[in-house]
Amino acid sequence: MTADRLGAAWVDGAAVLYIGKAAGQNGLKQRLADYRRHGAGLLAGHWGGRYIRQLTDSDALLVAWLPMTEDDAGEAEQDLIDEFKELHGGALPFANLRNNARRAAATGTDID
Repeated sequence: MTADRLGAAWVDGAAVLYIGKAAGQNGLKQRLADYRRHGAGLLAGHWGGRYIRQLTDSDALLVAWLPMTEDDAGEAEQDLIDEFKELHGGALPFANLRNNARRAAATGTDID
């Protein structure tokens, strides 16, 4: 991954670098473990970790979560991404590499 590619993904002024979801009894714990593993170059099912690990202060970043009561965590995730995009001129958070495909299909929007 090139510095140009990372620079193009960076969103000036954004406090949020990634928006994701986790489900199930060990969902958040497992999702964060996958995120760290992939960012460290190990096999894991989380591609966004590779962008975060390029930051010199990645070990000092804050992880925050919001417990959801909605039935569809994917819809809640996309709502947060959409809100971020509204605030930041259509840009995705730094480590979100694409829009939610299910939401894009339902709304007729493009997948990044």
